[in-house]
Amino acid sequence: MVVNPSTFDQTMRNFAAALFVLLLFACKPKPEAEIARLEAHLAPDYRVGAVDSLLAFYRQAVDAHPNDHAANLITLTKGAALHFDQRQMGDEALRWLDEALAKHAAGQPLTRPVGLLARIWNAHTYKSNATSRMTEADVQTLRALLDKNRPWIDSALTLLENEMGSPVVNDARKATQFIEVSEGYAKLVADADTSKAIHLNLIAAGLAKTIDKPEKALQLYYEVAERHPAHPKAPTALFMMGHIFEDDMQDLERAKSAYETFLERYPNDPDYADDAINALKYLGKSPEELIREFEKRNQ
Repeated sequence: MVVNPSTFDQTMRNFAAALFVLLLFACKPKPEAEIARLEAHLAPDYRVGAVDSLLAFYRQAVDAHPNDHAANLITLTKGAALHFDQRQMGDEALRWLDEALAKHAAGQPLTRPVGLLARIWNAHTYKSNATSRMTEADVQTLRALLDKNRPWIDSALTLLENEMGSPVVNDARKATQFIEVSEGYAKLVADADTSKAIHLNLIAAGLAKTIDKPEKALQLYYEVAERHPAHPKAPTALFMMGHIFEDDMQDLERAKSAYETFLERYPNDPDYADDAINALKYLGKSPEELIREFEKRNQ
């Protein structure tokens, strides 16, 4: 049998090309393995290049298994969190979340994606850098997704409370996210359910004080005390403002003003009126001075 040299050469070239493709495919990193590796490395140190690589592998994993709805919902939500928290790109985060909810939400728990939507909404209300590229259409999409999935925001708060630790907070990052979700949720329902909004702001304010964010706590207490002075929880918020000025910020002038305002508005408040009187009486005195006064009264 005589073999045509040109035919043989072509056959070998085809074989070599096929072998190269097989080897290339075999050497190509598996998305799942690369995702696990990059997530482990990124946990302590988020670097731009590694974040972009991880996002690319997230996309590859989703595209490879379009019908794996449970996994894709999780993957797209993690990608959206990277866009929002690390790249400060709320518009891209929203697109990933919109895809997750549109294609993979049926029958799945939506706690994490909807919680992230609430954080993006809160950032939008402050016109933060992370949401500066969002268009009016993006904002409308964001609001529509939140309105449609509002019950899941409560679930997101419960999850974050468990993750941050309660009553002792051991994860400040999760606590900060809890505050962001609470504040965003409060703004979402402020017109329709004032009491719910006030409750959310008070919880967030107390947590902010706990994790040593007095400015944020003051802002949230102010939202209740000054915007809703007739609400039953307003005295609590106003007294706590004085307490934070005094104990956390050592701003005695503003503390004095807050306590005096409290007594002007709520002189007969059963919970805090006596405390406000005593706070003014002892404001600025050192522990030694207080001890001497106590001993003098008991002589």
